[in-house]
Amino acid sequence: MDKVSLNKVKLFGYHGCLQEEEHTGANFILDADMFLDLTEAAQTDDLSKTVDYERAIFVMQEAFTKRTKLIEHSGLKIIEALKAEFPLIKKVVLTIHKPSAPISADFESVSITLEG
Repeated sequence: MDKVSLNKVKLFGYHGCLQEEEHTGANFILDADMFLDLTEAAQTDDLSKTVDYERAIFVMQEAFTKRTKLIEHSGLKIIEALKAEFPLIKKVVLTIHKPSAPISADFESVSITLEG
């Protein structure tokens, strides 16, 4: 299976269980690996046989703007939206990094990874 990757996509969202996160929002960083057969795209030079990067980022943004408590839930919505927009996608592996999670510790980010 071939792969199209979107790396370090920076999105702003209102995700978290704390009231402050609901009001102030935060920056998130997303990595999406979309698995599909790229043979026909490579042979024909036809954009409709692959994933249009700009459209995929737009789809991710649209799904991510909906307020959720858990980034796991938001991630599932992104995976569903990508697969609905691009039927050639067989599987998505999505990681959402939350660099400013309200944790009293020195850390770079917390993250979740979903496959769907």
